[in-house]
Amino acid sequence: MTFLFIYLLCAQSLPTQANEGQAVREAGIKISKGESVAEMANKLHSAEIINSKIWFRIYAKLSQADRKIKAGYYVLKKPSSIRDVLRKMILGETSDIKVTIPEGFSLKEIGILLSEKVGVDTAEFFSLVYDTGYIHKFSINASSLEGYLFPETYLIPYGATAKEIIPRFINEFFSVFTDSLRKRAIQMSFSLENVITLASLVEKETSCDSEKPIISGVYYKRLKKGMLLQCDPTVQYVLTSHKTDLSYKDLKVDSKYNTYLYKGLPPGPICSPGKKSIFAALWPQNTPYLYFVSQGKTHIFSKNNKEHNIAKAKAKAIRNNI
Repeated sequence: MTFLFIYLLCAQSLPTQANEGQAVREAGIKISKGESVAEMANKLHSAEIINSKIWFRIYAKLSQADRKIKAGYYVLKKPSSIRDVLRKMILGETSDIKVTIPEGFSLKEIGILLSEKVGVDTAEFFSLVYDTGYIHKFSINASSLEGYLFPETYLIPYGATAKEIIPRFINEFFSVFTDSLRKRAIQMSFSLENVITLASLVEKETSCDSEKPIISGVYYKRLKKGMLLQCDPTVQYVLTSHKTDLSYKDLKVDSKYNTYLYKGLPPGPICSPGKKSIFAALWPQNTPYLYFVSQGKTHIFSKNNKEHNIAKAKAKAIRNNI
């Protein structure tokens, strides 16, 4: 009887054979710290990695593997033998997770993304990104790391800590913001923080790369003339919930980030700008424009307030018909 049980157990641990010439399929699953064997079995079975949830639980219990499994992200063949799956999990043969930080993401959005993707402790993350002592170690003179966690695709181990991940993002930032860009900033009488703040405004205003230097030029000209920037995304940044269309009341929110009330750049970046927005901030296009309004994916640019009012009516009609 015992021999028969062991035979059946071993048989159930084997995967179904793939047809000859069939491509090897794989699936990735996350195993969290403290997760039960039953939960693991459900994930593995749903991902078509193992054939039987019950036999996985029995095998893990009898072999005492359930006490040795390491948390992490595993990429496994579909199907795999229960024995092979448990061996990989006991040895901790984990894979890195591909995490993309989109251009224009704020610290809040990045923190949530990292928590969901690789299990980062959000409390630790937000504690560090607002710790000025920690920030200054990177030669960044800012009150937060808003704007300096560079948007890119990274390979990150599941379970990595915020303290392990954040320096990678900042190193990537400085691999883009080289000495030549620092020199350009000095030529413009801009600090690093000024450049990234302006770049973040450009990033949030448009996803159209060809428009970025034009929008940067509008803001640069307004700064020179001492005009209000009147940038909607800076107001949206301080609102408790995102609004596509701002109300008159929203434009009166008393915050240094409200560029409808306070002249000059806001106190800091409002998101993480990408490379093209940073370059646009450093090389603004010289145009006659002082105004622009969204007509959907692109903008209408105007030289004066009279043109701008006409453009706003036109843009509204276009947006209503989209």
